[in-house]
Amino acid sequence: MSPLEDIQGHTVQGQTAGLGHELFQFIPSGLASFDELMNVHSTSSLQRTVTIRTPENIELTYALAGPGTRAAAYLMDLLVMWLIASLVQNLAMVLLVPLVEAEQLRQWVIGALIVVSFLLYSGYFVFFEWVMSGQTPGKRLLGIRVIKEGGYALRFLDSLVRNLLRIVDFLPFGYGVGLATVLVTPRSQRLGDLAAGTLLVHQEQVPVDLIGPEVPRSSEEEFPLEKLRAVPNDVINVIVHFFQILPELGPRHRQQIAGELVDLVRLTSGLSLGRTQSAEAFLAAVIRQTEQMDRR
Repeated sequence: MSPLEDIQGHTVQGQTAGLGHELFQFIPSGLASFDELMNVHSTSSLQRTVTIRTPENIELTYALAGPGTRAAAYLMDLLVMWLIASLVQNLAMVLLVPLVEAEQLRQWVIGALIVVSFLLYSGYFVFFEWVMSGQTPGKRLLGIRVIKEGGYALRFLDSLVRNLLRIVDFLPFGYGVGLATVLVTPRSQRLGDLAAGTLLVHQEQVPVDLIGPEVPRSSEEEFPLEKLRAVPNDVINVIVHFFQILPELGPRHRQQIAGELVDLVRLTSGLSLGRTQSAEAFLAAVIRQTEQMDRR
Protein backbone atom coordinates (compact mmCIF):
# COMPACT_ATOMS: atom_id res chain seq x y z
CA MET A 1 0.00 0.00 0.00
CA SER A 2 1.35 3.43 -0.97
CA PRO A 3 1.63 6.24 1.62
CA LEU A 4 -1.30 8.09 0.09
CA GLU A 5 -3.48 4.98 0.06
CA ASP A 6 -2.56 4.45 3.71
CA ILE A 7 -3.73 8.00 4.47
CA GLN A 8 -6.99 7.44 2.60
CA GLY A 9 -7.69 4.45 4.83
CA HIS A 10 -6.74 6.25 8.03
CA THR A 11 -9.77 7.39 10.07
CA VAL A 12 -9.83 10.30 12.48
CA GLN A 13 -12.56 11.69 14.70
CA GLY A 14 -14.90 14.55 13.82
CA GLN A 15 -15.10 16.72 10.75
CA THR A 16 -11.39 16.56 10.02
CA ALA A 17 -11.71 12.98 8.79
CA GLY A 18 -14.30 13.97 6.23
CA LEU A 19 -12.14 16.84 5.04
CA GLY A 20 -9.18 14.52 4.74
CA HIS A 21 -11.12 12.13 2.56
CA GLU A 22 -12.37 15.04 0.46
CA LEU A 23 -8.83 16.27 -0.08
CA PHE A 24 -7.16 12.96 -0.77
CA GLN A 25 -9.69 11.84 -3.33
CA PHE A 26 -7.95 14.41 -5.52
CA ILE A 27 -4.47 13.00 -4.91
CA PRO A 28 -3.29 10.13 -7.14
CA SER A 29 -2.38 6.93 -5.33
CA GLY A 30 0.06 5.97 -8.06
CA LEU A 31 1.90 7.36 -11.04
CA ALA A 32 0.17 7.65 -14.42
CA SER A 33 1.27 8.82 -17.81
CA PHE A 34 1.04 12.49 -18.72
CA ASP A 35 -1.53 11.78 -21.45
CA GLU A 36 -3.77 9.92 -19.00
CA LEU A 37 -3.57 12.64 -16.37
CA MET A 38 -4.13 15.52 -18.76
CA ASN A 39 -7.66 14.32 -19.50
CA VAL A 40 -9.51 17.37 -20.79
CA HIS A 41 -13.21 17.32 -21.58
CA SER A 42 -15.91 19.91 -22.06
CA THR A 43 -19.66 20.14 -21.74
CA SER A 44 -22.19 21.83 -24.00
CA SER A 45 -24.76 24.16 -22.45
CA LEU A 46 -25.86 27.77 -22.65
CA GLN A 47 -22.66 28.58 -20.74
CA ARG A 48 -19.85 26.49 -22.16
CA THR A 49 -17.46 25.06 -19.62
CA VAL A 50 -14.30 23.00 -19.76
CA THR A 51 -12.99 20.68 -17.05
CA ILE A 52 -9.26 19.98 -16.93
CA ARG A 53 -7.67 17.16 -14.97
CA THR A 54 -4.17 18.16 -13.91
CA PRO A 55 -1.20 15.81 -13.42
CA GLU A 56 -1.95 16.06 -9.68
CA ASN A 57 -5.37 14.49 -10.46
CA ILE A 58 -7.28 17.64 -9.51
CA GLU A 59 -10.15 18.80 -11.69
CA LEU A 60 -10.26 22.50 -12.57
CA THR A 61 -13.53 23.72 -14.09
CA TYR A 62 -13.63 26.96 -16.07
CA ALA A 63 -16.48 28.85 -17.73
CA LEU A 64 -15.43 29.72 -21.28
CA ALA A 65 -15.71 33.30 -22.52
CA GLY A 66 -18.17 33.63 -25.38
CA PRO A 67 -18.28 36.06 -28.33
CA GLY A 68 -20.10 38.78 -26.36
CA THR A 69 -17.56 38.85 -23.54
CA ARG A 70 -14.69 38.75 -26.01
CA ALA A 71 -16.15 41.67 -27.98
CA ALA A 72 -16.72 43.79 -24.87
CA ALA A 73 -13.15 43.21 -23.65
CA TYR A 74 -11.80 43.98 -27.13
CA LEU A 75 -13.70 47.29 -27.31
CA MET A 76 -12.30 48.31 -23.93
CA ASP A 77 -8.80 47.42 -25.10
CA LEU A 78 -9.35 49.47 -28.27
CA LEU A 79 -10.15 52.47 -26.08
CA VAL A 80 -6.93 51.98 -24.10
CA MET A 81 -4.98 51.54 -27.36
CA TRP A 82 -6.51 54.74 -28.76
CA LEU A 83 -5.31 56.64 -25.69
CA ILE A 84 -1.81 55.17 -26.04
CA ALA A 85 -1.76 55.83 -29.80
CA SER A 86 -2.81 59.45 -29.24
CA LEU A 87 0.11 59.98 -26.89
CA VAL A 88 2.54 58.31 -29.31
CA GLN A 89 1.18 60.31 -32.25
CA ASN A 90 1.52 63.63 -30.45
CA LEU A 91 5.06 62.78 -29.42
CA ALA A 92 5.93 61.66 -32.95
CA MET A 93 4.56 64.88 -34.45
CA VAL A 94 6.85 66.91 -32.23
CA LEU A 95 9.94 64.84 -32.98
CA LEU A 96 9.38 64.04 -36.68
CA VAL A 97 8.09 67.35 -38.10
CA PRO A 98 11.53 68.33 -39.42
CA LEU A 99 11.85 64.96 -41.18
CA VAL A 100 8.39 65.12 -42.74
CA GLU A 101 9.17 68.51 -44.22
CA ALA A 102 12.11 66.97 -46.06
CA GLU A 103 10.64 65.52 -49.30
CA GLN A 104 13.23 62.72 -49.59
CA LEU A 105 12.46 61.42 -46.09
CA ARG A 106 8.68 61.74 -46.12
CA GLN A 107 8.01 58.23 -47.50
CA TRP A 108 10.34 56.68 -44.93
CA VAL A 109 8.58 58.48 -42.09
CA ILE A 110 5.16 57.37 -43.31
CA GLY A 111 6.38 53.78 -43.64
CA ALA A 112 7.86 53.89 -40.14
CA LEU A 113 4.57 55.15 -38.71
CA ILE A 114 2.69 52.26 -40.37
CA VAL A 115 5.12 49.73 -38.85
CA VAL A 116 4.81 51.39 -35.43
CA SER A 117 1.01 51.24 -35.67
CA PHE A 118 1.11 47.51 -36.43
CA LEU A 119 3.54 46.87 -33.59
CA LEU A 120 1.38 48.87 -31.21
CA TYR A 121 -1.73 46.91 -32.17
CA SER A 122 -0.13 43.46 -31.95
CA GLY A 123 2.36 44.31 -29.23
CA TYR A 124 -0.36 45.71 -26.95
CA PHE A 125 -2.02 42.33 -26.50
CA VAL A 126 1.26 40.38 -26.33
CA PHE A 127 2.78 42.74 -23.77
CA PHE A 128 -0.18 42.91 -21.42
CA GLU A 129 -1.03 39.20 -21.63
CA TRP A 130 2.58 38.46 -20.76
CA VAL A 131 3.02 40.84 -17.82
CA MET A 132 -0.55 40.44 -16.49
CA SER A 133 -0.59 36.61 -16.62
CA GLY A 134 -3.03 36.24 -19.50
CA GLN A 135 -4.99 39.45 -19.08
CA THR A 136 -5.19 42.85 -20.73
CA PRO A 137 -6.87 45.93 -19.21
CA GLY A 138 -10.06 45.02 -21.07
CA LYS A 139 -9.93 41.38 -20.00
CA ARG A 140 -9.27 42.44 -16.41
CA LEU A 141 -12.40 44.61 -16.34
CA LEU A 142 -14.49 41.72 -17.73
CA GLY A 143 -12.95 39.14 -15.39
CA ILE A 144 -11.51 36.86 -18.09
CA ARG A 145 -8.05 35.40 -18.61
CA VAL A 146 -6.10 33.48 -21.26
CA ILE A 147 -4.69 30.15 -20.07
CA LYS A 148 -3.11 27.10 -21.69
CA GLU A 149 -5.41 24.21 -22.61
CA GLY A 150 -3.87 22.16 -19.78
CA GLY A 151 -4.81 24.85 -17.24
CA TYR A 152 -1.26 26.18 -17.10
CA ALA A 153 -0.16 29.80 -17.02
CA LEU A 154 0.27 31.59 -20.36
CA ARG A 155 3.83 31.94 -21.66
CA PHE A 156 5.24 34.72 -23.83
CA LEU A 157 5.48 32.51 -26.94
CA ASP A 158 1.85 31.40 -26.52
CA SER A 159 0.66 34.99 -26.41
CA LEU A 160 2.84 35.88 -29.41
CA VAL A 161 1.38 33.09 -31.56
CA ARG A 162 -2.27 33.75 -30.68
CA ASN A 163 -1.93 37.48 -31.33
CA LEU A 164 0.05 37.23 -34.58
CA LEU A 165 -2.95 35.31 -35.97
CA ARG A 166 -5.33 38.03 -34.84
CA ILE A 167 -5.11 39.63 -38.28
CA VAL A 168 -6.38 36.36 -39.84
CA ASP A 169 -9.20 36.14 -37.30
CA PHE A 170 -10.23 39.67 -38.31
CA LEU A 171 -10.88 38.63 -41.93
CA PRO A 172 -12.87 39.47 -43.99
CA PHE A 173 -13.91 42.25 -41.58
CA GLY A 174 -15.14 42.65 -38.02
CA TYR A 175 -13.51 39.42 -36.80
CA GLY A 176 -15.65 37.32 -39.14
CA VAL A 177 -13.31 34.31 -39.14
CA GLY A 178 -12.68 34.59 -35.42
CA LEU A 179 -16.40 34.78 -34.59
CA ALA A 180 -17.15 31.75 -36.74
CA THR A 181 -14.46 29.61 -35.11
CA VAL A 182 -15.51 30.70 -31.60
CA LEU A 183 -19.07 29.59 -32.35
CA VAL A 184 -18.24 26.24 -33.96
CA THR A 185 -15.33 25.01 -31.82
CA PRO A 186 -16.31 23.12 -28.64
CA ARG A 187 -14.05 25.26 -26.44
CA SER A 188 -14.96 28.64 -28.00
CA GLN A 189 -11.51 29.17 -29.55
CA ARG A 190 -10.56 31.49 -32.38
CA LEU A 191 -7.80 30.53 -34.82
CA GLY A 192 -5.15 32.19 -32.68
CA ASP A 193 -6.25 30.10 -29.69
CA LEU A 194 -6.22 26.89 -31.72
CA ALA A 195 -2.70 27.59 -32.98
CA ALA A 196 -1.34 28.54 -29.55
CA GLY A 197 -3.29 25.92 -27.58
CA THR A 198 -4.99 28.51 -25.38
CA LEU A 199 -8.41 29.11 -23.83
CA LEU A 200 -10.17 32.31 -22.81
CA VAL A 201 -11.94 31.66 -19.50
CA HIS A 202 -13.77 33.52 -16.77
CA GLN A 203 -11.54 34.07 -13.74
CA GLU A 204 -13.63 33.52 -10.61
CA GLN A 205 -12.86 35.48 -7.48
CA VAL A 206 -12.11 33.34 -4.44
CA PRO A 207 -14.78 33.98 -1.77
CA VAL A 208 -13.11 35.26 1.38
CA ASP A 209 -15.24 33.00 3.59
CA LEU A 210 -13.64 29.92 1.98
CA ILE A 211 -10.31 30.79 3.56
CA GLY A 212 -10.79 29.64 7.10
CA PRO A 213 -7.95 27.55 8.54
CA GLU A 214 -5.11 28.91 10.62
CA VAL A 215 -2.03 28.61 8.46
CA PRO A 216 1.55 28.88 9.68
CA ARG A 217 3.02 32.37 9.53
CA SER A 218 6.55 33.17 8.55
CA SER A 219 8.44 35.90 6.78
CA GLU A 220 7.27 35.93 3.17
CA GLU A 221 7.74 37.93 0.03
CA GLU A 222 4.82 39.63 -1.66
CA PHE A 223 3.69 37.74 -4.75
CA PRO A 224 2.91 39.66 -7.96
CA LEU A 225 -0.83 40.34 -7.97
CA GLU A 226 -1.17 39.25 -11.59
CA LYS A 227 0.19 35.79 -10.84
CA LEU A 228 -1.74 35.53 -7.58
CA ARG A 229 -4.99 36.24 -9.40
CA ALA A 230 -4.18 33.43 -11.84
CA VAL A 231 -4.35 30.71 -9.16
CA PRO A 232 -7.64 28.86 -9.88
CA ASN A 233 -10.37 28.82 -7.28
CA ASP A 234 -10.36 25.00 -7.22
CA VAL A 235 -6.66 24.97 -6.35
CA ILE A 236 -7.22 27.44 -3.49
CA ASN A 237 -9.97 25.17 -2.13
CA VAL A 238 -7.68 22.12 -2.12
CA ILE A 239 -4.91 24.04 -0.35
CA VAL A 240 -7.42 25.16 2.29
CA HIS A 241 -8.43 21.53 2.86
CA PHE A 242 -4.78 20.57 3.12
CA PHE A 243 -4.23 22.99 6.02
CA GLN A 244 -7.45 21.86 7.68
CA ILE A 245 -6.24 18.25 7.92
CA LEU A 246 -2.57 19.09 8.43
CA PRO A 247 -2.48 18.05 12.13
CA GLU A 248 -3.53 14.51 11.17
CA LEU A 249 -0.71 13.97 8.64
CA GLY A 250 2.68 12.48 9.26
CA PRO A 251 5.80 14.47 8.28
CA ARG A 252 6.55 12.42 5.16
CA HIS A 253 2.96 12.51 3.90
CA ARG A 254 2.47 16.24 4.44
CA GLN A 255 5.76 16.96 2.67
CA GLN A 256 4.75 14.84 -0.32
CA ILE A 257 1.32 16.44 -0.70
CA ALA A 258 2.64 19.96 -0.12
CA GLY A 259 5.17 19.40 -2.91
CA GLU A 260 2.43 18.31 -5.32
CA LEU A 261 0.34 21.36 -4.47
CA VAL A 262 3.34 23.66 -4.96
CA ASP A 263 3.85 22.16 -8.44
CA LEU A 264 0.18 22.72 -9.25
CA VAL A 265 0.31 26.38 -8.19
CA ARG A 266 3.48 26.88 -10.25
CA LEU A 267 1.99 25.34 -13.38
CA THR A 268 -1.30 27.25 -13.20
CA SER A 269 0.00 30.67 -12.18
CA GLY A 270 3.78 30.85 -12.54
CA LEU A 271 4.32 31.40 -8.80
CA SER A 272 7.25 29.44 -7.39
CA LEU A 273 9.05 28.75 -4.13
CA GLY A 274 11.59 31.19 -2.81
CA ARG A 275 15.11 29.91 -2.31
CA THR A 276 14.77 29.59 1.46
CA GLN A 277 11.00 28.99 1.58
CA SER A 278 9.43 25.67 2.55
CA ALA A 279 6.53 24.19 0.59
CA GLU A 280 4.06 24.72 3.45
CA ALA A 281 5.20 28.30 4.01
CA PHE A 282 4.72 28.97 0.29
CA LEU A 283 1.19 27.52 0.29
CA ALA A 284 0.35 29.47 3.46
CA ALA A 285 1.54 32.66 1.76
CA VAL A 286 -0.66 31.95 -1.27
CA ILE A 287 -3.72 31.51 0.95
CA ARG A 288 -3.00 34.55 3.12
CA GLN A 289 -2.20 36.90 0.25
CA THR A 290 -5.24 35.70 -1.73
CA GLU A 291 -7.43 36.57 1.24
CA GLN A 292 -5.78 40.00 1.58
CA MET A 293 -6.16 40.65 -2.14
CA ASP A 294 -9.90 39.86 -2.12
CA ARG A 295 -10.50 42.15 0.85
CA ARG A 296 -8.91 45.17 -0.78
